[in-house]
Amino acid sequence: MGSKIFLLLLIGVTLYLFSQRAHFLIRLLQLGKPENRFDHLGKRLTYALGQVLTERCTLKNVSKGDYAGIGHMLLFYGFSLFLISYVFHMAEGIYEKLSPAIFGVVFNNLFFLFLDIAGLIVITVIIWAAIRRYIIKPDRLEPTLEAGIILMVVFSLMLMNYVVEGFRLLIGTRPFADWSFVGIAFSRLFEGLGLKERSSIFFWTFWWLHLMVVFGFSIYVLYSKHLHILASTFNLFFRPMEPRGTLHPIQNLEKGKDLGVSKIDGFTWKQLLYLYACTECGRCTANCPASISGKPLKPRDIIHNLKVHLLTSGNDLLLKTNQGVQSRAVKQPVIVGQVVTEDELWACTTCHACIEVCPVDIEHVERIVDFRRNLVMEQAKFPSEVRSVFRNLEIYGDTHGKGPSFRIDWAAGLPVKKAKEDSNSEVLYWAGCEGSFHDRNKEVSRVIVKMIQEAGVSVGILGKDEVCCGDPARRVGNEYLFRELALRNIEILNRYGARKIITYCPHCYHTLKNEYPQFGGHFDVVHYSVYINELLRQERLKVKRSLEGRVTFHDPCYLGRVNGIYDAPREILQRIPALESKEMNLSKEKSFCCGAGGGRMWMHEHLGERINNIRTKDVVDAGVDWVATSCPYCLTMIEDGIKGRETKEQVSVLDLSEILYRSIQ
Repeated sequence: MGSKIFLLLLIGVTLYLFSQRAHFLIRLLQLGKPENRFDHLGKRLTYALGQVLTERCTLKNVSKGDYAGIGHMLLFYGFSLFLISYVFHMAEGIYEKLSPAIFGVVFNNLFFLFLDIAGLIVITVIIWAAIRRYIIKPDRLEPTLEAGIILMVVFSLMLMNYVVEGFRLLIGTRPFADWSFVGIAFSRLFEGLGLKERSSIFFWTFWWLHLMVVFGFSIYVLYSKHLHILASTFNLFFRPMEPRGTLHPIQNLEKGKDLGVSKIDGFTWKQLLYLYACTECGRCTANCPASISGKPLKPRDIIHNLKVHLLTSGNDLLLKTNQGVQSRAVKQPVIVGQVVTEDELWACTTCHACIEVCPVDIEHVERIVDFRRNLVMEQAKFPSEVRSVFRNLEIYGDTHGKGPSFRIDWAAGLPVKKAKEDSNSEVLYWAGCEGSFHDRNKEVSRVIVKMIQEAGVSVGILGKDEVCCGDPARRVGNEYLFRELALRNIEILNRYGARKIITYCPHCYHTLKNEYPQFGGHFDVVHYSVYINELLRQERLKVKRSLEGRVTFHDPCYLGRVNGIYDAPREILQRIPALESKEMNLSKEKSFCCGAGGGRMWMHEHLGERINNIRTKDVVDAGVDWVATSCPYCLTMIEDGIKGRETKEQVSVLDLSEILYRSIQ
């Protein structure tokens, strides 16, 4: 009776300490702003359970050559089985007849057989994880003491399970000896050591020790980085339902308050939940082009440092609010400058490589833009070279500072209709700033329109009425300017009744398609690669001659990772006879950024290596005649990289449309 009371007391103390820490963590989340993440409950539940129970969240990177997810999957399934056994352990301590034996001998044998196998798998994974973290030491993993403690605790739990099982068999009180091969081996070892006579004492000693470690571990989890074991499932459940890369508008922007994030309570509760969910696996940093090129940005460190900041400053904030002080009245540490540096924030290209590989769907890019918004709109602190871009957008409506009078020059001599004069065109071509003003990209705009017209499709343009879509302003952090440009474009597009919009630039595509709906702009937007590929499928556009040579396709970040368009460009290249397509080592989801996104097109790279030079090396190493892309930024950056290389390799940089146009003339 005394042992049962003691067990119940242990369970009660564990639940109390667990609930106290959980309550504290939840209260910290409540410091954040309200946000509705309770819509689409069915979809959310299906997604979260699908990711966790099938371990898709950890296996998503296996196809990218990262096999650590397989070990995590084995650890997850193996340890989950042990959680069930711990329930039986506690039930058995309270009421002996509640052991697995109540389900019958066959179930009992199967259960402990699987438990033995699972234990061996978990031990193997733990040993390999320790070797990998502390001997091999990949850059993305830190050999911390905390990680070592977790590995030792899990290893000891597996080992103690076998010890308890071995002594139980010596006592002979449970009918599961037939299939419990590891337990039988341990029991024979103990018998050979002359421990059979004291097996009952050893059994209960290790039985209690085993449970004490389980109880202690369950509390420790909430204080360690393994908090993600609990938080990641909720983070997956509350994931954003909008298309990837869609930034949220600032509410009540016109009031000029809460512009971006400067302090910890500037985040929403869901954004604070990211900090708990981070597994600190380092995949985000290992795949970040800014980090790889030697810049100070390390996405994992940003999330980790914010978590530490939340746990410390958040605790002080809670103490003040408990005393009746409003959180807004409490002096809080400013994040940028104390927790995150400005150099980290301005190094980001918003390429979403970090989000692509994150197993728990943390949105690093959106948080970086939140900080940028505050720097730009409240503190007027941003790279000096961006000032001219803002001025050009405000005065001329384009990033080049040319103005409406020159926006239509690229279309000189083409039979295109201006929407102002005739809005009955089948499609409206959105040239964007680069496709309208940059000499090299103006050529691409002409080729795209010519091919669409070759298929018998009438093409219209906004002409002087078109202004920048606003992507550069929004990604840099100037939400005021973005909204002004967006509302202006939406009004024009609605006035002319734009039916289908074809874009050259993936950034324009993403903004028009996924972010304009936030302001009432609902349009049918298609990237030209998808539209032209469909014309080829329908045989409205036909390939007329072969093209000998080797080509590789560079996936633009906002076309591929952000919007999932990978097949259409490759199908276009495959339709050209004699043209040999070859994939770069980093392609599709793994494609390396050109370095121009997130406003970086207009910022100097004064830290580390130029990102476009790294991507250019990938191109040259592919051993091809041409590299094709379908983004004006990528075309410019890779072309500059090729020109800057002292190499004998002759690689021509062309837009996808230019290669296809050669074969249909």
